Amino acid sequence: MAVSVKDLVAAAGQAESRGDGPGAFALWEQVLTLAPDHAIALLTLGDAARRAGDKGRAESLLRRALAASPALVPARCALANLLLHDGREAEAGTLLAKAAEMAPDTAYVWRDLGLFHRVTGDAEAALAAFERALALAPDDKASALGRALCLLRLGRWGEGFAAYHHRWSVAARPPRHVHIPPWQGEELSGKHILVWDEQGAGDTIMCARLIRQLEALGARVTFELPPALLPLFLDGRFGRPLARGKPVPAADFQVALLDLPGLLGLTPTSIPWDGPYLAADPAMAALWAGHLPKRPGRLRIGFSWAGNPAHPGDRWRSPGLAAFAPLLQRREVDWYALQVASGREELAALPLPPHVTDLGGAVSTWMDSAAILSHLDLLITPDSGLAHLAGAMGRPVWTLIATDTDWRWLAGEGKTGWYPTMRLFRQVRCGDWAGLLNRLNHALPA
Repeated sequence: MAVSVKDLVAAAGQAESRGDGPGAFALWEQVLTLAPDHAIALLTLGDAARRAGDKGRAESLLRRALAASPALVPARCALANLLLHDGREAEAGTLLAKAAEMAPDTAYVWRDLGLFHRVTGDAEAALAAFERALALAPDDKASALGRALCLLRLGRWGEGFAAYHHRWSVAARPPRHVHIPPWQGEELSGKHILVWDEQGAGDTIMCARLIRQLEALGARVTFELPPALLPLFLDGRFGRPLARGKPVPAADFQVALLDLPGLLGLTPTSIPWDGPYLAADPAMAALWAGHLPKRPGRLRIGFSWAGNPAHPGDRWRSPGLAAFAPLLQRREVDWYALQVASGREELAALPLPPHVTDLGGAVSTWMDSAAILSHLDLLITPDSGLAHLAGAMGRPVWTLIATDTDWRWLAGEGKTGWYPTMRLFRQVRCGDWAGLLNRLNHALPA
């Protein structure tokens, strides 16, 4: 006896309920064989393809789902998210606006709108969307984190840091050291506190300065950080550095590094700066000096074109090598490519011009990068750990930021309270790296 579409749909639902994803997908494929315009099958398989990174198949299936059922709001939102992450922001915005019109009381529609507005640089609209999502679904974790990030981006750091704990609800890894009491602002005089890194290299470099405030409160500090960063922090100014993975000493309190700004009451106008706090090892700097000779009348400018691909916003924050092509036409400058690891694969399709020196392939440690920075007149880079390293060293750095800017850079462009020697260049329109690099090109000395 032939199996009906109704039976297959019921079986797929049962497979999903018992956690058998592959079995459910196989059944949905059978549904499509019998009913090629079955909207729910198209949506289910299309969204699965989107999550798996199969953009072409996902778009085809989701568009078919909408054609079969224009009122299917989940398909509209799934397609919008796909297009947003593929750089087609305008179409994504149109789809989401229609979804909000069709389903104004559906929380995930407003959550998706919040993400859209964050990516395209409208933090006020994003905040309103996330708050509407939370009014409809108070326990929605992604919306709660989105709201916190918007508050921080808008400079409302007191409110934002109070809600920033929501990051742990969506984090890939749980907090460490939960067996040690968390520091929540208690008296620190004579106490031992473990400060541990939790996010990327840039966050670690940026917030390390706050350890001095803990020491000023009378604390003895152990600073746990990635082994790769450890050599930068061995001068005794950051408590006792400890490579992550090594045995942790007994401590009275522990605190995640990115909780310190909130606990210490940081505001956009009270970011501490006592001068450069990281430096290159003199011997390492001397070794690199021969690779960056100083030639009269010529600037030595380093550049990189991509950040950590594991960053959730890297799709928007890394311009790629091709965006730098107009800059590299300037032959009166000594250019040095500093891209390491991820991002270097772009060189296969777009080799560097002969007058550009590629140093990135020879960089193996953060101290190598610090040594190179000590000889440069300027670094040009997207928002990355390298940008933070240059800023912490007090080196001139021009940082390229997308409309989906990280909260720490606030609004506008120009100066930032985090690093006096850093200049921010911000996209005017989402994805328009060409316009940003053109402005930057004109800002360079003639």
